This record gives sequence, C-alpha cells and structure tokens, in this order.
Amino acid sequence: MPLRFAVFLLYGIGGAATVGLLVLFVLKLRHIAADKQTARCLHTYHDYLIYLQAHAEEEERFKLPYRNPSQKEKQILQKHLFELMDRVTGVHRLKLIALLQEMGLEEYDLRRLQSVRKWVRIDAAYNLGMMRSQAAVPGMLKLLRASAYDSTIFIVARAIAKSAPRLEDVREMVESVMAHGKNCQQLLVDILHESPLDTGPLYASFLQAEDEKLVKLGLIGLSPLSLAERERLLHRLVASRDKEIRIRVVKLMCRDARLLSASTVNLLLSHSDWEIRAVTAKAIGELGMSEYIPQLKQATADANWWVSYNSTHSLAQLQVEGFLALCEIVDENEESTRKELAMQVLQGQLERSVRQPPAAKEQLPPEAKRRLYDTWSRGSLQTAHSMEK
Repeated sequence: MPLRFAVFLLYGIGGAATVGLLVLFVLKLRHIAADKQTARCLHTYHDYLIYLQAHAEEEERFKLPYRNPSQKEKQILQKHLFELMDRVTGVHRLKLIALLQEMGLEEYDLRRLQSVRKWVRIDAAYNLGMMRSQAAVPGMLKLLRASAYDSTIFIVARAIAKSAPRLEDVREMVESVMAHGKNCQQLLVDILHESPLDTGPLYASFLQAEDEKLVKLGLIGLSPLSLAERERLLHRLVASRDKEIRIRVVKLMCRDARLLSASTVNLLLSHSDWEIRAVTAKAIGELGMSEYIPQLKQATADANWWVSYNSTHSLAQLQVEGFLALCEIVDENEESTRKELAMQVLQGQLERSVRQPPAAKEQLPPEAKRRLYDTWSRGSLQTAHSMEK
C-alpha cells in the first residue's frame, strides 16, 4: 500500500508539472502572438502616427485613421496614444482624448467597466482615467466601493482623480479608500496631484474630520501657503490625542514664520513631546528669527539631546547675536553637555571661517566671528586670572 501510494503521488506530481508547463507554453505563444499583432498594427498605421505628431501644434481636431481599424487595432492604437499623452499636456492632450472618443473607445471601455471579470473592469477603469472620462466617474466610484483592499483600488482611485469633475466625487473616492482603515495617506496625496481640480479646500476640510486618518491626509496634502488662514484650527490640532498629528501640524507651522508668534514659540518649546521642541528649535534658526534667541538659549539646556543640539545649531545661524549667545554659554563655570555642544559649534564655525573665503551669502563674516571669539576669550582669561589672585 505505501508503495502504491508513492507511485500515485509521483504520477500526480508529474501530471501537475506537465499541465503547468503546457499552461506556460500556451501563455508564451499568446504573448508572442500579441507582440506580433502589435508590431503589425503599428507598422500599418505608422504614417498615421507620424501625422498625429506632426499636426499636434495645429488647432483643428485630429482626423480619424484612414482605414477602418478593427477593435483590436483600436485598442493597440489606444495604448500607443496613451504613451503620447504622458508626454504632453493642455490642448495637445485634449486633442488626443477627443480622437480616442471619436474612435469609440470611451464607449467601449464604459461597457467593459460592467464586465463580470475583475481584471477587465480594472483595465477599463485605467483606460477611462487616461481619457479623463467624466461619464465613467459614477461607475468607477461604484467599482471602488465594491472592491476589496488590494493594489487595484489605487488604479481605480487614480482614474477617478483624473476624471472627476467635482470635488464631491474626489472626496467620495478618498473616503472609500480610507474606509479600509489602512495608512495610505501619502499615496492618496500623490494620486490627488493628478486631479485637475483645486484640492486645497478638500485638504482643509479633512483637518476638521473626526477620522484621524483623514486629518493626517489633510496635513500631508495641505499647501503651506494656505496655513495662515487656518491658524486657529492648527493650534487646536497641536493638542490632538494622536502624536503623529501633533508632530505633523507643528512641522507645517514651522514652515511659515507668520505662524510662530512669541506665545506659540513659548508653547512649542515647552511642549511635552521632545520631537515638537526639536522641530521648533530647528525652524527658528532656519527662518532666521533672531527675536527668539533667549528662548533658544534656554532650550540648549533641554533634557533631550536633540532639542539641545537643534537649539545650539540654530543659535549659530542667527548672526552676531546668536554667536554671542553661544559664547555666553561656553563662558559658564559649570561643565555640562550644553556647554560642550556650544563649544563644538563655535569651533566648527570658526574652522569653516578660516577654510572658506568671505562670501556675501554668509550670515556672519569670518572676521567678525574671529573678533567676537577673541573678545570672549580675553574676557574669560581675565576672569580666570582674577579668581587665581
């Protein structure tokens, strides 16, 4: 019995391997046949494709192919025209879309969107998105709502973003994708960049959503240029229960000096999240906000190393006043990590000043740095001598 079972098992494995090889062979033959058909079609319509490129700058609509292409030939031409559409914008792209519609390919893919086969529906959605088919948006939204979470939903989502004539449709697309509960906000922002609509109001509305994932999406996508109009809302989000939201909103605020008032800076530099304190300290130096040197000087003594590090380096960016503040920290009597960091930054600044020639873009000329350092050094030596006496 065991021997007979082993024989049957070997026959089964051999049969499965044979069937697998046959399937691969058939697929290979189909692929070769499809490549040959594509090559024949492009050769047949070579002159027509040259005509399309040569007349792209003209105002009149493209003429239909001089032959009556079969449905398969139309689909081959469609894929080739999609490649052209990726390289052009504006009127040129609209002319190609109008041509595909005249060839009946929009209607054809609208019918395929109702297919019982999943991959036919996905392919149709992709084609309709490339053609910016507004008529397909309701069907694609329905397809998206009925889809399980896998990579294909982003193909449909991108097609909707390209085609949707209203922000309400784009919102429904985003909410349908986010309903799966996955963290795909960055990918959705990339998809929304494909939309011809102004998505700024949509991102702003997400900041007030109850769903924290939608809030994060709004923070990722919202333009820094429109932040000042929503200062009150941003301050509310700084107190969010979600740490990622708190950090993201502070990073956005720190890109606009208008949002960093004295009260806000004091609040952020004393926040319980060290990441927020570190981001704020770094931003003050990058934005050149010398009025917050006292706060930065205090933050160099922060218990978190990154906060202290960012504060020290920001002081070095704030010209003469910041350089003097670093000298004052080094002049402290007690030994500390804060003092050590300040000394390292000072030495680095002075070494760069010696190596590099003066340039107009520098915040502080090398001679000024050397003069300040010499003045501070002399003062320190005098203090030390008086203590020895």
